[in-house]
Amino acid sequence: MPRTPKFEWKDAKKRGWVVNIPPTVSTTGKRERCYFATRDEAKTYAQEQGKKYREHGSQAASIRPALAEDATKAAEILKPFGKTLTEAARFYVKTLTAAKASKLTGEAVDAWLASCSELRPRSIKSYNQTAKRIKEALPARNLSTITAAEMEKAVGIANAKGSSAAVHYRNARAFWKWSAKKGWCDGGLFEKIDAPTVKSGKIKFLTAAQAETILRTAEKHFPNAVAHFALKFFAGIREAEINRLEANDVSPDGIEISSETSKTDRRRFITPSETLKAWLKKYPFKPLASWEKIEPACRYLAGWKVRPELAEILESHPIDEAEFEARPLWPQNAIRHSHATYALETGTDLQTLLFEFGHTESPAVLRRHYLGVDKTKKKEALAYFAIMPKGVKAKPSIKVA
Repeated sequence: MPRTPKFEWKDAKKRGWVVNIPPTVSTTGKRERCYFATRDEAKTYAQEQGKKYREHGSQAASIRPALAEDATKAAEILKPFGKTLTEAARFYVKTLTAAKASKLTGEAVDAWLASCSELRPRSIKSYNQTAKRIKEALPARNLSTITAAEMEKAVGIANAKGSSAAVHYRNARAFWKWSAKKGWCDGGLFEKIDAPTVKSGKIKFLTAAQAETILRTAEKHFPNAVAHFALKFFAGIREAEINRLEANDVSPDGIEISSETSKTDRRRFITPSETLKAWLKKYPFKPLASWEKIEPACRYLAGWKVRPELAEILESHPIDEAEFEARPLWPQNAIRHSHATYALETGTDLQTLLFEFGHTESPAVLRRHYLGVDKTKKKEALAYFAIMPKGVKAKPSIKVA
């Protein structure tokens, strides 16, 4: 039987008092000396070490040869990294604990998609496309074990460029962020993944005449949806946010975008322009379940190359394929871009627009995209904000908040 180690304290003269730690129980495998200013401090430390050995360390005297061999091998493996067996064991337990609390990728993706069921159909369709890639590439993997490189490859965004890759990146990041909130994975994974680059194209917006045609079409065919169009044209509110608004969120005095309604999870308040006040006064806002189908139907009736889904519109205004193919394509985010461009042109403060727009990028980005685009004339911008509901006269001077 090996000797029971002794923790002795001695007077080290000028260096105070010393406690000797035998090599059999030291962390380095060599004899160690610990110095103290007073005898009582050295004595207390020595007694504590003796107590720890009696409670725990004495088991080392009867350690199995196989375990000792494994410990020696493990120590050699860890040596280049400067880590101890205890640190390695704690890290391994942490990893196993995280894995136990996590989910299989397929299960997590299905749960995420279920939570998105109330989003607009276009968003759900896009999410499903990204989810399919993740499930096919990593069907039975635990979320906590997936690396950044594996996620990049699974989603198809490694070294990818273009808007399609950017959409898959945003969708996958949204899924991962949602899963991290559930405690299923490390939320910092996407900090290691570069977002695909997208060539910045020139934005397109509507003329005042084109905007008025859509609004007049809405007044004629869809009066219950006019307020929805007005909020887009004269406040630049996102379509997804309009779908979440309640009647009491909107009035001529202001529009309340709560954190639950906002796409960016940030509350904001929009003070309507005189133009928007007029539209909301004549057409009070009410939630509309059929808005997703009415919006493209209205664009179709206004002469754009957009296929409507409403059966009654197709019956009363059937598609003439030759005429339809000659129609102009609808510019992406045309209404939101129109509002921003014309609002800046008529003097809206950039910081105000940035906040009310719910924009998360820098003012420089907004200025580059919208200010002076295509040499927009103030006359056209004033004509845009002079569009009033049928039967309502425009004020001599339209002030944009």
